[in-house]
Amino acid sequence: MIDPVFDIAFRGAFAALLLSAAWHKLRDPFVFWQAVSGYKLLPQAFERPISRIIPVAEIAIALSLLLFSVSAFPVFAALTLWIFYGGAIAINLLRGRDTLDCGCGGIGADQTIHWGLVLRNSILALTAGFLLLPVSSRALGWFDYATAGFAVLLLLLIYATAEHLLRNAALLGHEGTHP
Repeated sequence: MIDPVFDIAFRGAFAALLLSAAWHKLRDPFVFWQAVSGYKLLPQAFERPISRIIPVAEIAIALSLLLFSVSAFPVFAALTLWIFYGGAIAINLLRGRDTLDCGCGGIGADQTIHWGLVLRNSILALTAGFLLLPVSSRALGWFDYATAGFAVLLLLLIYATAEHLLRNAALLGHEGTHP
């Protein structure tokens, strides 16, 4: 069992990440369509519709994480999304295509794919899996909600820090490979 404060904190942080990513994709749908197209994993006829569906799905999953805390469906949906994202990145890295825009959106926007992003998505999926554990049914007070709110902010700060470290490591790893 997990404490409800942890459940609230992680659902809130995951929802914020998904909403941020969706906003980035909706802000410039052409650029995101180009990123989806660049992965070369879908038939060309599906690239544009999928690029339109993904941010809507991210918003739906984010809202579901917040509104349906007793349901495992939004957790499975988020977990699946991160596995697919990590898989798409890994496939292209294995193909030697490491100059693609990740199309990630959100805090980690505008970066090329690298193995750190596969690791990031794996950690997000694994962490989301913990939300499938039963939540203890203790009563929550104002301090619990305040703690959960601060935990959301802390988790987002940790995520943003990790994103910047991953981006810098990827940039340093590519130093000297471009003329």
